Amino acid sequence: MPLSLLPRYDEPRLLAAQMELIDQSFGIAMLGCSLAAIILGTGLMLTGGHPGAMPWAAAMVVLCAIAHFGRLAVPDRLTEARAGLYARSMTAMLVLIGGLWGLVAWLYLDIRSPAVVICVLSLIAGMSAAALAVFSACLPVAIGFFIPSILPVWIVFLATRDIAYLPMFFGTPLYLVVLLIFARNYSRVASHSIALRFENIELISQLRDQTARAGQAQREAENANRAKSVFLASASHDLRQPLHALGLFLVSLGRTPLDSHQRQLLDHIEASSGAAREMLNTLLDFSKLEAGVITPRPRPFRLQPMLHKLENEFAPQANARGLIYRTRDTTATLFGDPSLVELILRNLIANAIRYTRAGGVLVACRPKRFHASIEVWDTGIGIPVAQHREIFREFHQLGNPERDQRKGLGLGLAIVEGLARTMETRVTVASVPDRGSVFRLRLPQAWAAPEETAFPGSVMRLDGLRVLVIDDDPAIREAMAGLLAVWNCPCRTAESEEEALAILDAFTPDLILADYRLRGHRTGQEAIAAIRARIGSALPAIIITGDTAADRLRNVHAGGTTLLHKPVVPGELHAAISTLLRESEWYRAEQ
Repeated sequence: MPLSLLPRYDEPRLLAAQMELIDQSFGIAMLGCSLAAIILGTGLMLTGGHPGAMPWAAAMVVLCAIAHFGRLAVPDRLTEARAGLYARSMTAMLVLIGGLWGLVAWLYLDIRSPAVVICVLSLIAGMSAAALAVFSACLPVAIGFFIPSILPVWIVFLATRDIAYLPMFFGTPLYLVVLLIFARNYSRVASHSIALRFENIELISQLRDQTARAGQAQREAENANRAKSVFLASASHDLRQPLHALGLFLVSLGRTPLDSHQRQLLDHIEASSGAAREMLNTLLDFSKLEAGVITPRPRPFRLQPMLHKLENEFAPQANARGLIYRTRDTTATLFGDPSLVELILRNLIANAIRYTRAGGVLVACRPKRFHASIEVWDTGIGIPVAQHREIFREFHQLGNPERDQRKGLGLGLAIVEGLARTMETRVTVASVPDRGSVFRLRLPQAWAAPEETAFPGSVMRLDGLRVLVIDDDPAIREAMAGLLAVWNCPCRTAESEEEALAILDAFTPDLILADYRLRGHRTGQEAIAAIRARIGSALPAIIITGDTAADRLRNVHAGGTTLLHKPVVPGELHAAISTLLRESEWYRAEQ
């Protein structure tokens, strides 16, 4: 057979896997070959009078032992670097072993003795079949055994030149061809399976790499998100401190005699302070959503009073921009948390006014059978379809590449979606670029009558209310003392928990106003608890903080203490004090 027609070994990676398959059964194959040789040699010696058969069997056993133990002496035989040498060495050994089987046919295949012929042919055929199963993973190795073991059998039958053995003349080469065909097919199947295994290993490796990269990316994203939250909380706290004091000083300044120019300057300062306060409150709303401290309190409520309140607030802003603000009256009674619904509508209306240059804004309610949609229409710049989901992502804005702060922070719609999700509903958008947009909030209709709010519109006078203020910022202590003096409230101020406890010897407060962060790594909650323990009563208390960190929000809410966020509008503080005193059993008992 020309060398060019002989099968070649596969590339090292595939060949190493093929040899690994052969190596797993090689020891058993050599043991079976040795036993078959001993049986045949013994039979030939006893029945055929061939004493030379036993030395042949011994040579076969020695050769099989050399092949088996010799391969074990090479521990790295299955590596890609040594697989080629191992395959060639095994092929050479199998050529010798196959040659020994062919030699026994050449020497002892006596056609005059049918018993000997059957015995020799059966064992050679059996060994060839076993070799097909064991060595076909690598076709050159299998061929190394088949040809030297079967070709001598064919030559022996050809040498008889007896027409009686015509079937064997054709049957023997046909058997060899069939073995080679099966060996080739088995080799292809084995190679294909090995290639698939390699592909699976590579896919698994890629998947692990992608999973590792995804995990790393997720950790980096979580760290970035945590850093963002920490930054927002810290920046918000540091900005709220001076703005809180500024607001309190502005109230005191507004009650002093001012000329028209001074009054105009004061109005500008209040407007700038209000804009900064609005941005910080937006950050606060977003922090509350991330902290998960917003708990909806759904109840039946009439929508019309809320729409009327929003119209009174936003219509002047729209008019100042040359826009028409309209509200369509409704008799709908809805079921939801009215404070959260109002906050959603406030953000939607503010956005509508901010992004509308001409035309107007319409707020209406469209009742259905079991639910109603509160709709905010505008004739603004519109939103491309591809951006309908992106606009609800935090800090995402349209038409504001320069990040103009007058257009907000890009958190309004993120807050809207978070609040709607908290109420187990959603806000949808429909829009045409350059023509306008409509946002719809879906709420169930309520069939029960809404509960009336206790103390509607009432304002409690605070004259004579003794207040203890605890804050480590001297400007805030001074401003708060000035505001409380305007309300005719006797006041004492302290910068730490220790100083507040010392004041109790000469001053018994009716109310505590405490900052969250105090000196000595103490908190307002801890200071309030210490004062209550000293007095022996659960006197009312309010924590005022500029901190928006999620864990702080959760801690204060879990403690059940009233929480206000800097900068606090005096009206908001007055309302919170009034509400707290009405609900306080301790204060009512004292009165």
